[in-house]
Amino acid sequence: MKMIIQLIPIVAASLLLASVHGFAQSNKPAVNYLGIPGPIVFQKKSYQMVWSSHPDASLYKQEYLVTGDGFPNYKSMITIDFVIATAGVDDAVRTKLRELEQLKKTLEVNYEVIANAATGEKIIDCLLGQTAADDAKSIYEHDVYRFKAVTAKSGQKGILLYALSNRAYGKDIQPFLTRLKTERKTLIAETAKAPIPDITIKK
Repeated sequence: MKMIIQLIPIVAASLLLASVHGFAQSNKPAVNYLGIPGPIVFQKKSYQMVWSSHPDASLYKQEYLVTGDGFPNYKSMITIDFVIATAGVDDAVRTKLRELEQLKKTLEVNYEVIANAATGEKIIDCLLGQTAADDAKSIYEHDVYRFKAVTAKSGQKGILLYALSNRAYGKDIQPFLTRLKTERKTLIAETAKAPIPDITIKK
């Protein structure tokens, strides 16, 4: 079975902040390209930066896990991406939606777009899954992507993605999906109100 992490491609286009889990690319120590003080706290859990990437001049990616969690079979992750761009939130969201539509060819994909008219932010609430013949290799992932236009303290304007990703594997999938029925709205609401860290990109 091909896992979700292999099926979601890295798209370094200027408008896309992809939900890519890049841990397979490098074992180098994580670099805090965005100057974000750690840890990141979400639902009283502390997430430490474990991976980062600066694949081109405009895109920065940082991934965070709780202590004891690890790649490739993590259970909960926070991703913060920043792309330097003149385009807006709507452009980034449209690009992400095109990616999700492509994933429907190989995965179960369901999503909803939620707009915050007061802030101009948008959220994509997304559930992806793949059931394998060997149940132990099945995987489901719930992602909440929050897109926000920001200006870094260092002056760069662009789009920031604050994303929460939760996963389950094999026999844990059904309990995960059952909990998600009651927890989903809370996860979306808490992602929407999570503090957005100040960004300082070192030149």
